[in-house]
Amino acid sequence: MRIINAVGYAVKGLGLKIFSHNSVKIDGLGRISPKAEVITRNNGVIEIQKSVYIFNYACISSDGGKLTIEEHVGLNRGVLVRCHGKITIGSGTLLGPNVTVFDHNRKFSPEGVSREYSVGSVEIGKGCWIGANVTILKNTRIGEGCVIGAGSVVSGDIPAHSIVTSSRELEIRPIERR
Repeated sequence: MRIINAVGYAVKGLGLKIFSHNSVKIDGLGRISPKAEVITRNNGVIEIQKSVYIFNYACISSDGGKLTIEEHVGLNRGVLVRCHGKITIGSGTLLGPNVTVFDHNRKFSPEGVSREYSVGSVEIGKGCWIGANVTILKNTRIGEGCVIGAGSVVSGDIPAHSIVTSSRELEIRPIERR
């Protein structure tokens, strides 16, 4: 397992033009918080293009897969991206706080949950806004210019320039004595 905390990537406005550490490539100026994690395992690859901002407590990892974060992307506080196959986040896309992105699921059967995964891919198009607490599941393709509303769980194909929200109506009732 390789954990990179890219403190040297951009500290107080100074940055490295290209940072390459085996399976992590950072190309161009940007900022990765010292409280963020960039992790690779099992020959996973992470490519971070220029002007990417990764805020506190975000964690991006590639475990045998390829994770590409294109230029001018912002990963807000607490974002979690876990790659076992292929994940691409398009240029100019912003992920709100606590967004989770998974390109895999645990395998399971009536006998229980396995340690193995079924692996797919996730593609998030250019110029998208992914609201707070959104979960993006494997085999999802979000077209460019989409807005995904806070708290949504997304899977499948989302056409370009769409707005996605989850409809959850509040049910309010008094507490009953038991």
